[in-house]
Amino acid sequence: MRCMVLIALASCLPIIPAVAQVESQVPPPKPVRTPTQLPRAKAEPADGSSYPLLARQREGPSAADVGPAQQHFVRASTLDTLEALSLTPNGDDAWDNAALLARHEKIALDRRITVPKIHDVQDDGPNGTSGNPALDYEVTYLNWGAVTNEQRLARRGHYFTITWDNDGPRSDFTARFEYREVNSKEIVRMLTQPMPGVSGATRSYFAVTDRAYLTYGPVCSWRFTILKGDTVVAEAKSFIW
Repeated sequence: MRCMVLIALASCLPIIPAVAQVESQVPPPKPVRTPTQLPRAKAEPADGSSYPLLARQREGPSAADVGPAQQHFVRASTLDTLEALSLTPNGDDAWDNAALLARHEKIALDRRITVPKIHDVQDDGPNGTSGNPALDYEVTYLNWGAVTNEQRLARRGHYFTITWDNDGPRSDFTARFEYREVNSKEIVRMLTQPMPGVSGATRSYFAVTDRAYLTYGPVCSWRFTILKGDTVVAEAKSFIW
């Protein structure tokens, strides 16, 4: 009986490798056919005007992308002409425009309105750091969000933060900032900011930035005045004004 079982097992052994060999034979992958030649190139049109001209988009900050700090400031950022600086209708000499302005205004200083503090920061970029962490932080804050080179240049400037107080009744005022720059000699430029309903301490923000700063230079002298209607009620100015 045992002999018959062994003979039956021996007869099955050659069949097992044969079945395994048949199952392991997988057909080889088909070769990938590659093109033998590239498609024929198309010739350029003879008339170059057949291509539509695309308007080049201006890279740099838009009016809505001037940074979180610059949005508080009344800014002078563009170039101007001598004709634009004339402060009289008949177009008098703009080189003496500061004298022309003072000649046509009323002055009645009010002791209840004072200008206790004027703080200025000059931003010349990363190469203009002072080594003082507190001052360098202000420059870093002014440049926050600037990514492109145009945006970084647009932040260059001279920034003035002016604190003033109205201890009298609540009133509407106009803050005015007059200034001279290093490269424009005696020409006086002016920025204004309406200040409605002022009571107590408040601040006015003025800045010379971008092309105006890069061309005319930083502010070298200034005068800050507060007007009520057409009358100057308070002022503060630099030593060399």
